[in-house]
Amino acid sequence: MVQHLRGDPLPWLLEVENPSVRYWTLVDILDQPEDASDVKATREAVVQHPLVKEIFELQHPEGYWGEDETKPYTAEGAVGVLSLLHMLGVPADHRIKLGCDSFLKFCQNVSGGFSLVKRTRSGIFPCTTGQHLGFLTYFGFGEDPRIMNAYKFIVEDASSENAFICGRYQHRECLWGVIATLNGLCVMPTELKSPEVMKLISSLCEKLLTAGFDFEGEHKRWLTLGVPRNWDLLSALKVLAAHGFGKDPRFEELLKIFLNLQNDQGNWLCGSVSRTWPLEKRNQPSKWVTLDALRMLKKVELI
Repeated sequence: MVQHLRGDPLPWLLEVENPSVRYWTLVDILDQPEDASDVKATREAVVQHPLVKEIFELQHPEGYWGEDETKPYTAEGAVGVLSLLHMLGVPADHRIKLGCDSFLKFCQNVSGGFSLVKRTRSGIFPCTTGQHLGFLTYFGFGEDPRIMNAYKFIVEDASSENAFICGRYQHRECLWGVIATLNGLCVMPTELKSPEVMKLISSLCEKLLTAGFDFEGEHKRWLTLGVPRNWDLLSALKVLAAHGFGKDPRFEELLKIFLNLQNDQGNWLCGSVSRTWPLEKRNQPSKWVTLDALRMLKKVELI
């Protein structure tokens, strides 16, 4: 690990003060099984964490969060909450199942894709669909017919001409949409990954590898590492690594830039936070960013 890092962040990540980071470090980095005593104790600490308890206290009996069940994308709605619970490593239970069912009821279009407004086929369909498949799969909905329909949609939509031309990105190809789609395809069941899907994955990864990032100009913000993960260089590296492109010379060039962002302790700073659920402080060493960095480095067999 020291070969690629300027220090050893593991003792810091394993501190009990942040049980969620400790849990994921034990499982994802140190490969400890779920039934290991340390892992079970840490996950119980996750469930008992004040933030997790607060989130469930805000849940309505019908399963949704926020003021309006039909609008799961509001600041405190189901999308943000379920994404956060996934990130924190909270195990699925009946409350989360109700929340996921509510989310699907009010954001899944008849096409199978997810949208801010269920009845509207908005231009951000590919990214919303791909980005949310992760938490739905984690919470046990991976084989749900609704999720199967979402996979079908995302493959068809992402394969269409100009699929990632986005009005929110000056009507140019949105790289975040590419990353979000690839995130969804990461959790796609292996048996669904036909030659057509594998071709799509390769073409989307090529879009990232050939993007010509200008980190001193247009893409400077990609060097600001967010919690939760958003528009940043680590997002691109993580998804490229997950799809097997970690040995590509173009990946290695981007990796060098990312490694140069770490401090002398082998940690990375938090550059942006959620206004609704801030987990860390900006411009301070980030356990969450550092954890994701180690996940990515492990995927490409560098630690």
